[in-house]
Amino acid sequence: MKKFLIFLVLIAACYFGYYYFLKEKIYYEITQESYSKQRESVSIEGPAINPRDFAHYEGTIKNVSDKTLRNIVINYLIDAQPSSVTIDKLEPGEVKEFRSSDVMLQHMDPSHYRKEVTFDIE
Repeated sequence: MKKFLIFLVLIAACYFGYYYFLKEKIYYEITQESYSKQRESVSIEGPAINPRDFAHYEGTIKNVSDKTLRNIVINYLIDAQPSSVTIDKLEPGEVKEFRSSDVMLQHMDPSHYRKEVTFDIE
């Protein structure tokens, strides 16, 4: 019985240690994230006959933690080219809209995804 109680205490200690020290905490939530592609207009007098295509990401980010987030950088890869957005400060519970930088596309239907989100916690 004594060994069983020690075993339960050890399991509880491991769980609380994991939950408070090792588990990754969620600080932000990105919603309404959308990939947008637009085509440049062409003029007959212009040097290029084919229009160029550009793409970017738009969305909203919300701070779901109780700490202030600073220097938030959201990095995307669109057609193997970096596209990023920088947000200076996000207070707890604050929601901000963002738009990443435009990227000129080389392919008609390129791959695109969010690469990483980095920030400093205050």
